[in-house]
Amino acid sequence: MGMEAVSQAQRMFESMQPDLVRSDPGRFAVVCGDGLLGVYSSIDEALLACSVAFDARTLPEGAPVLITEIAERVSVRVMARPYRRAGNADGAVSGEI
Repeated sequence: MGMEAVSQAQRMFESMQPDLVRSDPGRFAVVCGDGLLGVYSSIDEALLACSVAFDARTLPEGAPVLITEIAERVSVRVMARPYRRAGNADGAVSGEI
C-alpha cells in the first residue's frame, strides 16, 4: 500500500478525530479515501460494513480503507486495500462453496 494513500486516510481521520471522540468514543470509524464510510460499535461491525460496501461496489477496488478505534490515543487501527480475486464476473472464484 502506498504511503500517500495511508497518509491521506490518516490525515482524514485526524481531521475528524476531535469531533468523533466527543460524539462516538470507543466506537470504530471506517475512512475510505477522503471520506467517512461510517461509525460502528465494534471492529467486527466495521469490517462487515467494509465487506458489504465492497460487495455492493460502493467501495472501489484497491481504495485504501482505514478502520480505527475512536479515542484520544488509538490502540486499534487496521489499514487495507480490498481487491477481488480472479474468477467469475460476479467476483466468485470457481470451486468456492
